[in-house]
Amino acid sequence: MPYSLTWLPHVLKAAGLKVAPHPGWENRGRGEMGKVLGVICHHTGDQGSSNMPSLNVLIRGRSDLPGPLAQLGLGRDGTFYIIAAGRCNHAGPGNWRGLTQGNTNFLGIEAENKGDGRDKWPAVQMDAYHRGVAAILKHVGRGVEFCIGHKEWARERTVNKKHDPTFDMNEFRTRVSAVLTGAAAPLALIPAVEPPTGRGGAAGRPTLRRGMTHPLVAEVQAKLEVVPVNGQFGPKTEAAVRAFQRGEDMVPDGIVGPKTWAALDDREAPPPKAATDDVPLAWGKKVDSEFKRKVRAISAGIGCDPNYLMACMAFESGESFSPSMKNMAGSGATGLIQFMPSTAKGLGTTTEALARMTAVQQLDFVERYFKSYPNVRTLEDVYMAILWPRAIGKPNDYVLFAAPTKQYKQNSGLDQNRDGKVTKFEAAAAVRAKLSKGRTDKYIG
Repeated sequence: MPYSLTWLPHVLKAAGLKVAPHPGWENRGRGEMGKVLGVICHHTGDQGSSNMPSLNVLIRGRSDLPGPLAQLGLGRDGTFYIIAAGRCNHAGPGNWRGLTQGNTNFLGIEAENKGDGRDKWPAVQMDAYHRGVAAILKHVGRGVEFCIGHKEWARERTVNKKHDPTFDMNEFRTRVSAVLTGAAAPLALIPAVEPPTGRGGAAGRPTLRRGMTHPLVAEVQAKLEVVPVNGQFGPKTEAAVRAFQRGEDMVPDGIVGPKTWAALDDREAPPPKAATDDVPLAWGKKVDSEFKRKVRAISAGIGCDPNYLMACMAFESGESFSPSMKNMAGSGATGLIQFMPSTAKGLGTTTEALARMTAVQQLDFVERYFKSYPNVRTLEDVYMAILWPRAIGKPNDYVLFAAPTKQYKQNSGLDQNRDGKVTKFEAAAAVRAKLSKGRTDKYIG
């Protein structure tokens, strides 16, 4: 059951700080906290030089002291690592203004520093330290006098004396007070968008974070192999972004800002995993085994997941997978991917001949059609090959149709947010829905 300090990440994020919750932090602690009356500041004393080398020790403890050893760890880059929501072994014997229960009434923050007097405190780390302590004090309704150093808490000890943190606590409290009173300069936040690309260039991509729904989220999900690829930035996507950032030696804050975008640009979406006959396909119960075998072969040839091709054909054929399905608007489009008469002619056939074929026979022409569009790896690109090939390879926020053009009027029903534009992501929304439906027990096989 979670402990009571689950407000910690929300308070720190509201202050504009970078936050990295460690898995299981909500249920981690030596027991429940008492009333929070202040903050005790520490440094780790770890001799490593990376961002937060002491994290595992803070979580698990030492041979002489079980963990967790603090609720928060503060990395050299200013990231707050959320370690525990319960009581922690960080204070030891001491007193401050008549209070003697340090672990029960004070939160502990362990900031990464060697503590040897030579390890300099980065400005970004100290700024985060000031702002994080101020945010916590404001939340619990206490003044700056309840921000103390471990060396102050343990000042009357005759053994096991403490000297952390190495900076001057009076100066530190002055800086915290400036934040509390609004006298401190505003925090430099992660930019809302990337810088424009050159003079007069297009606006950059937006910063993405948990809770957002955006076409570009789907691109991130595809590159990081998050399932489903739905454009919704939920906990699975956030965890995948954090893991990617750790691998790139970046701040694992789970936010896709300019630096993370740049790193993602160097990473291509992974190729689809090989599909075997014993792996069920979306909509597989609507077709026979020969049809599925052929779909797998076509998909392998163009580099896409066969489920994507099945979803597109389900959408185009009204879930019938009928080779003779006609477009209801009278365009003459026919069959599994709604071949237009001109398209059929270019493939050496006619829509009338296509309609007389079996579904398996018509797949030969589906394959022939897609040979012009190799390496369509995402669901959106597979569908763009059918709907609007010039959008293949474009980002998901690429605009296909915009008001007041004829194309927009014909496709205005795809404009989900009614902003006068149909993006690639919006156009593929119905196909994504077919993919999800086709993967349900009723249809997958």
